Amino acid sequence: MDLELLTLAGATAQALVQAMVSDGWTSARARVARVVGGGDPERVAAEETALERSGQALRDSEIPASVLAGHWQGRIAELLTSRPDCTGEIEGLLRELRAATTGTTNVRVDGHNNGNLIIGDHNTARIHRSETR
Repeated sequence: MDLELLTLAGATAQALVQAMVSDGWTSARARVARVVGGGDPERVAAEETALERSGQALRDSEIPASVLAGHWQGRIAELLTSRPDCTGEIEGLLRELRAATTGTTNVRVDGHNNGNLIIGDHNTARIHRSETR
């Protein structure tokens, strides 16, 4: 896979995870579902359901942010590989997601996540600790 497309997929996935804990999640979820579902009504509905499950799992601290970001990075990378013509649409989606979450809650996504989810803005932070399994 092209490194540029993988980078775009990663940035979009991270912005998506940020959006999952924002006030604008409902509209962001619908927009992402339309893009990933390719406009097909059945696929869009299925993607919206998958996105809502992901968002709920993040908010309930069931799945670490880094795992969700990796999952959605893979899904977006797959989309970009199979439909390179949608690169511009994904870039637009990334801009929208970033704009929608500016100044709102932030989720730290990195490869060294210990299962804790840190949610907050520049003034406050709330840590959700995962249970050791």
